[in-house]
Amino acid sequence: MSLEIRLAAPDEIRTIEPLWRDLYVHQAAHGMLLPLPTEAFEAWVQSMGPLLGRFSIVVVAVDAGEYTGFVAGRTRNLPPYFGVGQVGAISEVFVTERWRKAGIGRQLVQRAIDWYREQGISRVELQVVTGNPQAVAFYERLGWQQELVQMVWHAERPGPR
Repeated sequence: MSLEIRLAAPDEIRTIEPLWRDLYVHQAAHGMLLPLPTEAFEAWVQSMGPLLGRFSIVVVAVDAGEYTGFVAGRTRNLPPYFGVGQVGAISEVFVTERWRKAGIGRQLVQRAIDWYREQGISRVELQVVTGNPQAVAFYERLGWQQELVQMVWHAERPGPR
């Protein structure tokens, strides 16, 4: 194994499209309610690319030319009532099934955290689909703590009134 964990170059972001799509299939299988529109990946590339290295990050895992996983995230400003400063927000983490349990996810997340620290950011947040307890356990093993639960209401899926 010649695994390389590194920041993605702007011109290689599109190469992770199969992994990115697999991530959202995986999340839907674990209960994510938000469907992706057909053009979602292109919109993601357009939102991440121009900010890459300054306000956004994509870390890739590559083994002998094969992309085996990635992490993506951004920085965002805290609302003024929480004080002045930025936080990191990891939006996507994915390792192909074949490469899971090999420590790649841990290395990807650690490299992203290192990048946030280099930017002077000491708080990083992420969301986990509630139907994926393995992901929750993974992050807890890495020292993450649960803080909030995201709730979703949608007009097309009304609940009791």
